[in-house]
Amino acid sequence: MIFPLIGNKRVEEAVLSAISANRIPHAIIIEGEGGLGKHTLAAFIAKAAVCEGEEKPCGKCSNCHLAEVGSHPDIITVAAEKGKKSITIDAVREMRSDAYVKPHKAGKKVFIIDGADTLREDSQNALLKVLEEPPADIVFLLIAESKNRLLTTIISRCVILSLSAPERSDAAKYICEKNPQVSLDAALYALDNNFGSIGAALGDLTGKKSEIKTCAQEFLKAALIPDEWAMLSSTVKFANDRVFVDRFTLQLKLCVAEMMRKNASNVRLSRKLLRYYEYLSEAAEALKTNINLSLYFTLITSKAGEIFGG
Repeated sequence: MIFPLIGNKRVEEAVLSAISANRIPHAIIIEGEGGLGKHTLAAFIAKAAVCEGEEKPCGKCSNCHLAEVGSHPDIITVAAEKGKKSITIDAVREMRSDAYVKPHKAGKKVFIIDGADTLREDSQNALLKVLEEPPADIVFLLIAESKNRLLTTIISRCVILSLSAPERSDAAKYICEKNPQVSLDAALYALDNNFGSIGAALGDLTGKKSEIKTCAQEFLKAALIPDEWAMLSSTVKFANDRVFVDRFTLQLKLCVAEMMRKNASNVRLSRKLLRYYEYLSEAAEALKTNINLSLYFTLITSKAGEIFGG
């Protein structure tokens, strides 16, 4: 059994120990910033939960094969519908009812709740009911940017797996192993430009065009004028996507930092950019709460107008 993440030794030991003892907890919160491997870890635990081999996940049984291709009937992902900012209470209630239906093929049924920390309080309370008295053959995997957005009553009923960025050198080696065409220097540079996020670095290195990066560039361009309407317009189609907002904020900070480097000789502009960069770092902390996303965009837009318009 090969653990799918690098670094995070404590998480690795806890997960492998639970799997080996056939004692996967009934509810686990997997938390961490974007690009650290939360979904990868959830998929690994889910595969282990349904595996029928002796060493789980064996990667050879029919359950493992179905899990690998995302077609296992007993691994269900619950996420917000397209255009919605969170999972609806109706979806939570449907999942809760389904939890009491016996697994179709495997010995366990796994629910992966993607974006659990975006659930409204009433939806969290609906989830709490099944967490308090869970069926014996159920595993809930709650994927979250931060557990602090969840009710304490939910947190108390879950095992917490907190992911952190691996050592820079280890992350760079991992990227090069996955992409032999990428040089070590290029991997290190991409990691530095993405605050150590392997997922984001891989996105840059594989040449994938990012709507988030374009959006951040458009936002900053409008901020320098400043044009508050253009700033808000550049983000309107993502205004209900909390995952996007987290990644957008990170990318916007990168754009601001890059502009500071390019305009180092312009003292006045550099000071404004630094002020805004520091503000964005503070604003990012607000995203660890249940702040209204429209309000969040309004705040960072107003602050940009205040700093760059002065």
